[in-house]
Amino acid sequence: MNISVERLPECKARLSAEIPAETVKKTRREIVSTYATQAKVPGFRPGKIPTAVIEKRYAGPIEDELKDRLARSAYAEARTKENLTILGISEVEREQFEADGSYMLAVEVVTEPKIEIGNYKGIPVEITKMEVSDEMIDGYLDNTRKQQAVPKDTDRASKPGDLAVISYVATLEGEALADKLETEAGPLAKGEDHWVDLPEEGQEPREFIPGLAAAVVGLKAGETRTFDSTFAEDFPVAAVAGKTVTYEITVIQVKERELPEINDDFAKAIGAESVEALRERVRKQFEMQRERMRSQIIDNQILGHLNQDASFDLPQHIVFNETQRQVNQMVSRGYEQGMTESDFQQNQEDLLKNAETQAKNNVKTMFILDEIAKAEGITVNDNELSQRVAMIAYQQQRPIKKVARELRDRNAYGEVRQDILISKTIEFLRSNATVTEVDPPAQSE
Repeated sequence: MNISVERLPECKARLSAEIPAETVKKTRREIVSTYATQAKVPGFRPGKIPTAVIEKRYAGPIEDELKDRLARSAYAEARTKENLTILGISEVEREQFEADGSYMLAVEVVTEPKIEIGNYKGIPVEITKMEVSDEMIDGYLDNTRKQQAVPKDTDRASKPGDLAVISYVATLEGEALADKLETEAGPLAKGEDHWVDLPEEGQEPREFIPGLAAAVVGLKAGETRTFDSTFAEDFPVAAVAGKTVTYEITVIQVKERELPEINDDFAKAIGAESVEALRERVRKQFEMQRERMRSQIIDNQILGHLNQDASFDLPQHIVFNETQRQVNQMVSRGYEQGMTESDFQQNQEDLLKNAETQAKNNVKTMFILDEIAKAEGITVNDNELSQRVAMIAYQQQRPIKKVARELRDRNAYGEVRQDILISKTIEFLRSNATVTEVDPPAQSE
């Protein structure tokens, strides 16, 4: 077989192959022989069908399979002789049988990028020391304590940390705001028995009316106050966006939080035997969180280093597919955060630009990690694949056999295997990185 390869830009190549007549004849005989043993033709016993009948009855399928086998043999030889890894077929330029019985093939193929990676062992990584302090544990327990606080009526004026039940009514430009709003936006215009959480000093308020919590502070039950609330220009309700609305609020009741004492009873109420056991459990949770954050920071620096040092063309069809995947993810997250179809249309250009940038980084990283995995002999065995499928089933709370069957039907085992390979390669790079821990900046900085 004569093979020639012309390298093209953007991870493409033109592969030309001339397959001799003898190879074509031999391959054809093998295909016809297989059909003869498996075919069922009326009037003939299985395995006793004449070759001429087989060739006539199955002429089309035999020729299709012959072309496919010859093409695959050309691709395999190109991989061996020309180090050409084919990811897909871009265009078939020529495929025909010559008068002498030989077969001519010319195709434009998409190939793996040619990557030259530098030294990937000992990549320098700098990470801020992360210590689990008693103050962190105290803060966590204090927040948990506040979540279990019992509201208790009080006659005093409200202060930060309290809860207040209020009624309110709003006016805009001297008119009742309720007359200017749709029904869905009614809570902006007036409210009865509305609970306001007054944040502690230094905490941000959780409120849909700007300045409401601050206006309530200092009022007792039965007292009234008027204040102006200015809404942001991009506020989703057009009637008040960028405008100042006047609110009259009346406090119905002030409630202080009655906090439980942090003792063994408190610990048992949240599943620990004692305060000491609770503090130890919280410490371990923080340490696990710290390790996950630490690994993520190290991984990001390693991948950033590899991407910065490597430059090569990317297969455009893979970038396109990954861009589409990124767009779908961004749109899905946007809907979850309350974005509308109009929001997406207004930001379509930025959305596509960000998705394409992320896609290129992802595809580039994938090829770099694949190359490192080859260099280091990192592979994925069947046991690791089975364990990952079991983990997916556990996370989805579904039977393993059902998940395995769906992966097989979607032909998705290759993706799962690739995910494991990438994870193992990143773990290898992390274990071989040169990590330097630095002190956190001083508080004043």
